[in-house]
Amino acid sequence: MDRPRTPPPRRISIRRRLLTVLLALFAVGLGAIFLLVRGYANQTADTTYDQLLRASALSIADSLQLVQDAWQMDMPYAALALLEQAPRDRVFYRVAAGGGALISGYGDLPAPPARGQGDASTPQLYAAAYRGEPVRIAWMERKIAGPRETETAIIQVAQTREARNALARRILWQGTLALIGFAAAALALAYWGLRRSLAPIRRVERELAGRSASDLHPIAAPVPEELDMLVHALDGFMARLSENLDTLRLFIAEAAHQLRTPLAALHAQMEVALDEDDPAEQRRSLLAVLRNAEKLSRLVNQLLSDASVIHRSNVRQFHPVDLAELLSQAVYDTVPQADPQPDVRLHLPPAGAGDAPRVPGDSLMLREAFKNLIDNALRHGANDAGHIDVRLDRHDGGWRIMVSDQGPGIPPALANTAFERFARGPDPRSPGAGLGLSIIKRVVDIHGGSLSLSNRVGGGLDAVITLPASAGHA
Repeated sequence: MDRPRTPPPRRISIRRRLLTVLLALFAVGLGAIFLLVRGYANQTADTTYDQLLRASALSIADSLQLVQDAWQMDMPYAALALLEQAPRDRVFYRVAAGGGALISGYGDLPAPPARGQGDASTPQLYAAAYRGEPVRIAWMERKIAGPRETETAIIQVAQTREARNALARRILWQGTLALIGFAAAALALAYWGLRRSLAPIRRVERELAGRSASDLHPIAAPVPEELDMLVHALDGFMARLSENLDTLRLFIAEAAHQLRTPLAALHAQMEVALDEDDPAEQRRSLLAVLRNAEKLSRLVNQLLSDASVIHRSNVRQFHPVDLAELLSQAVYDTVPQADPQPDVRLHLPPAGAGDAPRVPGDSLMLREAFKNLIDNALRHGANDAGHIDVRLDRHDGGWRIMVSDQGPGIPPALANTAFERFARGPDPRSPGAGLGLSIIKRVVDIHGGSLSLSNRVGGGLDAVITLPASAGHA
């Protein structure tokens, strides 16, 4: 039964995200501006018609006279005619004495708010409802000195809101059209700017798409400051990839060169063994084939070990490792394979004596380095009467691994080339691939340590690895 296919994850689009954010910001901004425009339209319409209401109230107040304690008014219809220019609006007025007696107009017009809130001698405005419609009312007091006391009259002029609402809607509509046009132009400009801002990414894409698989030189396309770190990281990645490919090509070429000679010799020795009729000579030929096969096996193992170290040095996944345990494993894996069995003495710090011998590192790489170090001493420094000391102890805040043998030591001519790959002495006692010391050197450098070789007084060689106890790998 086929399992349902998992849909591929949706790709992230920078352009879509930026446009979404810009649209959201524009929507919020347009909403806020729309509210401001609506408030401005209402305020403008109210201000325009409120001035007419004030003028009408002042005209009516100027027409009032007090004759023999009786109010007389010559109604200025021209003042009300200004308000009646709005065909859908209706105008109402009321003039009453201070005691409440109606002088003229509509007696049921809503009374003004409580007196004492502002200067009543100038027109004041308030909103109310009259005959089921909202109205805007201007009112004021007219005081005239009489024979006995000052008399007061209250003047009110009201107008329905249809005309001012229509004016507010017209202003709001015109402002909204201008706002929509501005928003469309701003969005188009933002989209154009976004395309121009993303153009460097397309240039980098075109440059990389036009390259061959082996072209790993740094990116030459100019990029803005915001992409500088990304391009720098990409250049660094390609530089590391180029270095790894060069190392791989060099490794393949060297491995092919190193394997070609022993394979040819092995093939020739097999042919000689097949052509031999004498059993004794055939046995000697087969023994030579066996020795050459062992050398070839060791070469292949060291090539694989070198390749593994190169790969893991690029990954660099370090964790705390126990040097005593790794050193014991290296001795256990290396010494039983030696023939004849050597005298190898392992010296480790006693358990519980101070800090545990731990360092941050890669256990596989360190174990390979220790195995190659011990194997190098077994092949080049062991003799029938001597022994090999493998010692782990504290040194300058870190840990020191010393392998001491009683062999001939290292010739001065090899002091500068001993750590190079495939470097072998002019007359080694046990021919090898020349990779052991180069593998050790690479591992030690990756872990931020040091490797030194020094001849001992009286014969022999001290190979010393020093590793820091803290995470100081290169």
